[in-house]
Amino acid sequence: MYSISLAVEDELEYEKLADWIKEEFMESCVLAEAEFNQHDIHIAVIEVRKWHDWVKIHRFRKRNKECRIIPLLDPSLLYTSPLAIEFKLEYLLVKSVKKHIFLRTLKRAIRELSITNSIPIEYDELFYQIHHEQKPERNTLPFQEAFLRRLLVGDKTTEEELIQSRSFLPGEAMPNAVCFIQGFVRCPGSREQEGWAPRGIQEFFRNRFQGYQLTFLSYRKHLLMLIQVPPEYGSLMHWKEGENRILDTIQALENEYGIYLYIGVGSIYREPLLLHHSYREACKARRTTPYDRPSLRYFEEITKDVQIQKCTDYIARYCIEDLSLKRVADQINLSVPYFSRIFKQETGRNFVEYVTFVRLQRAVWLLRHTNHTIEWIAEELGFNTPNYFSGTFKKYVGLSPREYRATEEIIFV
Repeated sequence: MYSISLAVEDELEYEKLADWIKEEFMESCVLAEAEFNQHDIHIAVIEVRKWHDWVKIHRFRKRNKECRIIPLLDPSLLYTSPLAIEFKLEYLLVKSVKKHIFLRTLKRAIRELSITNSIPIEYDELFYQIHHEQKPERNTLPFQEAFLRRLLVGDKTTEEELIQSRSFLPGEAMPNAVCFIQGFVRCPGSREQEGWAPRGIQEFFRNRFQGYQLTFLSYRKHLLMLIQVPPEYGSLMHWKEGENRILDTIQALENEYGIYLYIGVGSIYREPLLLHHSYREACKARRTTPYDRPSLRYFEEITKDVQIQKCTDYIARYCIEDLSLKRVADQINLSVPYFSRIFKQETGRNFVEYVTFVRLQRAVWLLRHTNHTIEWIAEELGFNTPNYFSGTFKKYVGLSPREYRATEEIIFV
């Protein structure tokens, strides 16, 4: 015997649903009363009339992990429907729900309770409920974004879930590569005057990628751009048309608004369930010393040589010390000439350039997050004079340390 709870404030709605349950499930279910122990509830239908009701659902789910929760959503809150995916809920109903849909949902919940293995979330049914109730002009992008966020954290593990989600994915093309975007703006005070906003960055990219499907996911300090690289290319770095469009966008934003973007690019994964690897790779590429240009870095350019990786880790750890070529070469027992040759071959930079750039990365963090003077930072990082530090910093970053400190990190949400 399964217990069903109806957390529905609307008395008419409650009576209607209660009658349907008693009529259809008289022999297999019991309607839980108010004094019923919450932990003994198998299925909970919870009305969502305001935003905070989702918080209640989340808390209830954490306390009752085995309970099947069915949100009953007020039509005015359809825009919050992606939270059903965020909370990994298998069901979603919209008021006023039709009898056959309500009973079908309950039967599926009961069937799932009766077997050991969980039935995959039927996203097509979830989406149908939302799409059916929405007006034609309503934007379903939030639902797509919720799905993609789960995909990028590796939260989807079956082909069935992916197939069921196709009904609300953008266009016909699934993204196969991830670009991790961060940046700063040179003149923060000009934002309102010049009319740009973080969302405008997305429009710049869309305008230059017309004819291609781009999807953006905004996080606080970074923006993800999901893109489908054409099938004839094994990497975005080999797709020169796409690379040039990205570089053109970076340059245009810098020229027009003083926006400096830095982008890490992950590998291509044709299998959507593996796309989360591209996300992690793009993040790593963004934080790794660049092979060529600081503004666009590819994961494929990061050395896979274990010995060189050991050396780059050592440099990162001791970059503020007096590092010599011999000291680092000794870490992997190689001669200085041979180590110097393979180091440049694997990293794209000679040893001195690489160490300098690692120190500058540290300088960027110190300038952004501390109040230390430029003179102190220059001495701390091993630069001979503040002037030499400032000149080297400007060569790589495009701004002097003082100018960089006056910039503002872009917050994308």
